[in-house]
Amino acid sequence: MTDSSTPPAPSPSPPEQSSPPEQSSPPALSAAETRVAEALLARAWGERTDVREAAVIWNRRHVVRLDLGADRSVVLKRRTEEGDGFGVELAALEYLNGMPVPIAPRLLGADTAAGILLMEDLGAGASLAGSLLGTDRDRAQADLIAYAQALGSLHAWSMSRAGELADLRARYAPAAAPGPAWMGAAARGRDAFLGAAAALGLVASGVEPEIAELDAMLTGSGYLGLVHGDPCPDNTRMLDGRCRVFDFETSGWGPVVLDAAYLQAPFPSCWCFASLPAEVAAPAVEAYRAVIAAAGMDLGPDWDAATAAALCCWIVARGRVITRVLEEDRQWGTTTMRPRLLTWMRNFIETAERSRVLPSLRALIGGLYERLTLRWPDTVMPDYPALARPGSTPVPVPDWWPPET
Repeated sequence: MTDSSTPPAPSPSPPEQSSPPEQSSPPALSAAETRVAEALLARAWGERTDVREAAVIWNRRHVVRLDLGADRSVVLKRRTEEGDGFGVELAALEYLNGMPVPIAPRLLGADTAAGILLMEDLGAGASLAGSLLGTDRDRAQADLIAYAQALGSLHAWSMSRAGELADLRARYAPAAAPGPAWMGAAARGRDAFLGAAAALGLVASGVEPEIAELDAMLTGSGYLGLVHGDPCPDNTRMLDGRCRVFDFETSGWGPVVLDAAYLQAPFPSCWCFASLPAEVAAPAVEAYRAVIAAAGMDLGPDWDAATAAALCCWIVARGRVITRVLEEDRQWGTTTMRPRLLTWMRNFIETAERSRVLPSLRALIGGLYERLTLRWPDTVMPDYPALARPGSTPVPVPDWWPPET
């Protein structure tokens, strides 16, 4: 889930420590919403189904678990006043109902006039975030691979089905941009990024044309499909060795490398951040590539260049953040922004060097990395607890984790 101060894909921040609800708190579901939900369930299942209880999930008042009795439950999402996320997710879920082996929760029904959709409840349980923040290295590695395979399956299935999604987006989210939220982020962050570099005494020669080229490098890979846009470890559920992925509010049609490169950044929009060493990420990256290859597609040199462009995009997009944390860092989830920025810069530099692209940006971000490392000598790039190496510093597990989901 994205930190609200970092562009672009906004999603709720992790919950604060919960406290007992006040007596005046509104119910999780109104009587009118209950009637809509029961009508949608009757239509989906062909029988009357009563909502027994409703409970907000993880302090997100627009996401509610409905207890239907007999050990059955579904998840309800309601439209909010912020953006077009409801229509974007509705379009994505209806589209993904076509997958024979589901990755997303199955959509059960929706009432767009009421601003309500119902989906399969993946249940409370294990997530990739829980694995990484746990103590079992083998489980964390296996779940990373399952996560990569899930993204690969999602992307491979969608790549030849652009028209179907476009029709659904036109119906449910006509005002939303068709692409994922990260498209154009580098252009929006360019001036602030160049200002941060100048504040550190760096000359940005030849950089602006390369920034302008980033989106073209992303799409030039030719691998276009449904991009989740915020595939964070806590937006997953591990079930019987398989990974399911939810929360498609920032999804869109575009270069699927924007999801796949989350393993190599890592996790640029996520509160649950720590270092993901190359030897840990590599098997997951290979698992992703294997799924794509099994679908008849070979990820060639253009893919490697697009990966470097994605890693660069996430740095340039955060120009304002870099300026702010020059003097004052702040906590976000498992750590602060400084170790994140240094990790993302280091991994971009290494990837761009291997693929021999973006030489001016590589030089500038290399200079930023060197100067920020000297400026922040006490900054530690922490490990996930499950993957902690001898002598490393694991990130602390937040008091509120795991949430009741």
